[in-house]
Amino acid sequence: MKKIALRGFAGIATAALMVYTADFAVLRYRVVRNLAPYNTVTVRYYYEVAEKNNRTEYAFASAQAQNCVNSLFPHQGFEPCWYLRRHAERPIKI
Repeated sequence: MKKIALRGFAGIATAALMVYTADFAVLRYRVVRNLAPYNTVTVRYYYEVAEKNNRTEYAFASAQAQNCVNSLFPHQGFEPCWYLRRHAERPIKI
């Protein structure tokens, strides 16, 4: 039973490594060919202030453009664009 679990884990880890490597190779190809490897997404930040009476006050800040990479995984210090589009509002807890 241990052998089967170990082989299954090794197979999943190998598949994940192959997907990440392929994603990185596609990104490098897009950078070399200048095929829009990067993009910008407008992200709205807001302050989440906890008050003494167990309520929360929200103060919205101005929206900022944030750079992202067109890939499945984060590369080169940028988050993927698909993730930023789904999480376009970011709280700052105070």
